[in-house]
Amino acid sequence: MKRIVYFVLFVFFASSCFRNSDVEKSQNHSTNIIDVKESVKEIIIDTPLIGGWARPFIVNDYLLISDSQSEEKLISIFDKNNFSYLMGVGDAGEGPNEITNMGVIVPDEVHHRFFVPDYGKLKVLSYSVDSILKNPFYRPEVKGDMKELQFPDRFVYVNDTFCIARSIMVGENKYFQQSLVRWNMLTGEMKLLVEGHPKVERKRSQFAVSLEHNLIVDCYAHHDLMTIYDLDWDDKTSNDMVYYDAVVICKDKIVAAYAGGRNWSDEGFPNCFQVYDFDGNYIKTLNIGRKICNFCYDQELNRLIMVLDNEIQFAYLNLDGLIE
Repeated sequence: MKRIVYFVLFVFFASSCFRNSDVEKSQNHSTNIIDVKESVKEIIIDTPLIGGWARPFIVNDYLLISDSQSEEKLISIFDKNNFSYLMGVGDAGEGPNEITNMGVIVPDEVHHRFFVPDYGKLKVLSYSVDSILKNPFYRPEVKGDMKELQFPDRFVYVNDTFCIARSIMVGENKYFQQSLVRWNMLTGEMKLLVEGHPKVERKRSQFAVSLEHNLIVDCYAHHDLMTIYDLDWDDKTSNDMVYYDAVVICKDKIVAAYAGGRNWSDEGFPNCFQVYDFDGNYIKTLNIGRKICNFCYDQELNRLIMVLDNEIQFAYLNLDGLIE
């Protein structure tokens, strides 16, 4: 199987001008497959009960697992070093401090907090981890509002007036439109960064951002395509196939969960991680041998924490010796 890697040099100036240099790479990614199934370590979580919609996140010394279908607390907080349960936060409901329709959590490790989008109320809630652990009656603050017809489906927090977001725009077309934008959380203003590959009409993708390396990686769900943007701060589509799922930056490498199979079937679940350098060159494949539902990267301990559709629900993979 061959993959098209679309590499773009993308420079953003304060004047909103762009400079692009396009390089397309076709690569064989079956040349260096490493079986790491036996290296995957189970994380045993007996309390609380967490369902199949779980998503893991790292905030400093803590592992957060969200479960939008939970009948108790929507977010569970664990010590990431020993995975002991600390407490839960976030009640489902229509009340002032409750969450109606929870989106994907956004960590802000610099300020020891995380953001929770509520798409029912079109609000972004801010939670301080330290305050949660000290005060069982802690209530989040409303950080910002979202617009009804264009809102951030995923975002990475830089500061209150600058977030990099995956924008969803609802229009007259039956298909919603997706693009990467610069989002001001306080005002709700969005400015287009890039729409995506010009030959992809209906874009569906996941992205990762590294402020350290001034890098954005955009991985397409239904096209065997990865786009890399170097960011300076001063055909008809089909969803029949699933290629890339979530993507993270691990040190100086790109790690993406990869399926490469038909959607709406077991083949649509990623079961491996593919590793690239920042120029989009394929390095290796880490074969997990299990269906990967969601995952996050623990930078301090250099490991991937995974939610699996398997006899093992939660697990981690130490990347020492696997990714240098």
